[in-house]
Amino acid sequence: MILLCIAMESEMKYIVKHKSFKSKLILTGIGKVNAGAHLAESIARNHVEKIINLGFAGASTGYQVGDLVLIENARYHDFDLSMFGYEKGQVPGCPAVFQTDHQLIEDVLKHYPNIQRGNLFTGDYFMTHNLDHRAVVDMEGAALYQVAEAFNIPIVSVKVISDIIGQGDTQAYDIFDADQGAKKLEEVYLKLMMEA
Repeated sequence: MILLCIAMESEMKYIVKHKSFKSKLILTGIGKVNAGAHLAESIARNHVEKIINLGFAGASTGYQVGDLVLIENARYHDFDLSMFGYEKGQVPGCPAVFQTDHQLIEDVLKHYPNIQRGNLFTGDYFMTHNLDHRAVVDMEGAALYQVAEAFNIPIVSVKVISDIIGQGDTQAYDIFDADQGAKKLEEVYLKLMMEA
């Protein structure tokens, strides 16, 4: 079974109307703990073959609001044990960076050969300060990747960019058309289900 993880109802409003025996949709809620807990519970109750995470995310300059981005890897931006020799963002016992499954990347590229790619940084706050590197930022993704890593289940994530970080406060998010973003996520979902 394919497990589809989405954090907010506004992201899944068009996907939820599609019924598929191949997949199960879970609403994780916002934040790392919510995401990790709901995913782990679903894995415990179901035979999960792969995980797809779809949602909205902020991004650094170099991206545009509305861009579709394929996530190549994920890590935390608010976890730091570097003083003990770990890389910034690395959880002890885990890799410094969680990788997206290669075959799932190829599945996305079949439908979106020119899709932008990015590295995902996850933390439990809405980031508003400028970044000094190209990045996509959310509040759940790396936690999903960490759980997937623990259970050895392949995972892929595709994000719609909702705001460009550093362009002010949440007003930057206000220009985002969430309805159009949800339609883009529906399109991605339907195309990936064709591969299943």
